[in-house]
Amino acid sequence: MTVYILIREDQNEHGFVDTSIDGVFGDEHVARQQEAHERQRAHAEGLIVEDEHSPDGEWQVSWLVAEHVVG
Repeated sequence: MTVYILIREDQNEHGFVDTSIDGVFGDEHVARQQEAHERQRAHAEGLIVEDEHSPDGEWQVSWLVAEHVVG
């Protein structure tokens, strides 16, 4: 069985990164939809989201969907 893990990384003003799991999904499409929703919410909160539009590579929050095979 394959699951899709939505991983969130928060970077503070000192450059330290805190990583957490935002969700585990059985469907990649659902995981990607949740990632898009989280990105929109972060933009609405005024956070700098890591993407192609991050100024000078600076960011405060990012997400990654990782595929993981379970037993």
